[in-house]
Amino acid sequence: MYKIAIIYTGESYEQNLNMIKMQEMQGEITVIGIGCQDIRAKYIDGYPIYSIEEVLVMSYDYLLIGGRKENFAQIKQLLVKVGVDKNKIFSLEIFSLPLFDFERYVQVAEKNISIISNHCWGGYTYHSLKAEFLSPFINMFITQEDYIDLLEHFDEYMQEDVIYLKDAYETNLKRNYPIGILGESGIKLWFNHYETFEDAKQKWQQRKKRINKDALFIEMQTDNEKILERFETLPFKHKIAFVPFETTLESAVSLKCFQEVERKGIAGAANNLAAGLVGYYNVLKLLNGEEDFCRLRETD
Repeated sequence: MYKIAIIYTGESYEQNLNMIKMQEMQGEITVIGIGCQDIRAKYIDGYPIYSIEEVLVMSYDYLLIGGRKENFAQIKQLLVKVGVDKNKIFSLEIFSLPLFDFERYVQVAEKNISIISNHCWGGYTYHSLKAEFLSPFINMFITQEDYIDLLEHFDEYMQEDVIYLKDAYETNLKRNYPIGILGESGIKLWFNHYETFEDAKQKWQQRKKRINKDALFIEMQTDNEKILERFETLPFKHKIAFVPFETTLESAVSLKCFQEVERKGIAGAANNLAAGLVGYYNVLKLLNGEEDFCRLRETD
């Protein structure tokens, strides 16, 4: 059972209180205290209230941050500056994950997984976990053909520098965005969520340093069976490919049953899964390498 301390109540606390209580009933956690500056009472929901300063010196396993969702990153930075271990700080928003299990979340968090993805799936997944980006493959995309080539020579390409190629036009945002290439290799990085190449390159280099080669999770989407066959032979231990057709390959998951595939294509459908707009898998089980991650079944 993990000892949990909470600082700040407010929005996140109110929205996730029921799941906090459920995790306590299941013996996953025990809340040892709540730090709050604006409540003049001794208890809230049965939990003792302390000053934030008192909570920070408690003997807890994990410190959970409530309050307003958008303030989490800033509060975490401040806590790290005063000496709190960043690996012990979670957002209360994690309790809103479908089929949430605190023990399983801790297992994922402790792995420090680097998600390598050719589209927005990785970024959406990190956002759902309220986790730091441990990968440079964020807010960008790579074509299927370039991506499979990159994966087949991953270590070599990760040593290459990013060079500016040209700008492209984003029709949805109605603005230009930069395209880079990895060295002289020709692997194009489409930085469609960045306005300048300088910003894109800075983020790429910063996040590339965080890659944990001991905990890579490789994801891709493809509608090309030949590329899928190449993906299947990759040596990575943890990998998954979302495809729009039936397949028996072990690393592939068919999304044929979703109408989203017809409306938005395989990339759009996979992104909606990661964003939590469509239920298909248990993300914690998936990242932990558990075989029963899929929530849909054809039989009882």
